[in-house]
Amino acid sequence: MQPRSLAMILIILPLLAANGAYLLSAYQGIVPWCIPYIEGCTSISRSGRSGHALFLFRAAMMVYSVFLIYFWIYSKHWLNLFYEYTTKTAHIIFWLGLLGAISLIIYIDFLGTSGEVNRFMRRYGIMIYFTFTPLAQLLLLNQHYKILSKTPKISISAKALQYQLIILLLMLLIGIISVLLGVTQNKTDASENIVEWNYSLLLTLYFIGMIPLWKNYRCSLTYSEVKNRF
Repeated sequence: MQPRSLAMILIILPLLAANGAYLLSAYQGIVPWCIPYIEGCTSISRSGRSGHALFLFRAAMMVYSVFLIYFWIYSKHWLNLFYEYTTKTAHIIFWLGLLGAISLIIYIDFLGTSGEVNRFMRRYGIMIYFTFTPLAQLLLLNQHYKILSKTPKISISAKALQYQLIILLLMLLIGIISVLLGVTQNKTDASENIVEWNYSLLLTLYFIGMIPLWKNYRCSLTYSEVKNRF
């Protein structure tokens, strides 16, 4: 699979998983009907952990997690093409992204189960994913800006980078609002759900910017090459 196609899959799969699971759960009467991004009537987890939605959500997100690992492998290879060697930052980006993807797999694996240990794994799995993945995205964007500043004529779209910067700034804004709601004791279940839905959406929309960036990027990794990345 070529990098550009991979970026497209990373956009479609999580949107299908989260929104499809919500619609299916609402249809089955498990969660109320609303616009969760605005009204926050339910969380993504609750939408995808019961009924038939559980199978859709777990299957789609498991596949997404595996593709996400490949995304960070491709990203490392992509940066190597410009620097002609693996930089320290490329290593950090890769491991942050990898740990985020593995943490998501752990979260999905324990979704729909009960018990304190399982709840702990879900809570910290999704927390690490929502922390490490945006950090990796931010560092990757920073590397792109550095490459563009050193070689302005290189085939990196400045507009795509501006788009990704706006996405990350919106994610930061949502994070600040969430903290302020907690500090002022105005946080509610609905506000937490709204934050979760929109933060997750923005994290996914970041990958749209990779489509024009990877327009001419071709890479075919063998199993041995993938194994050597770890």
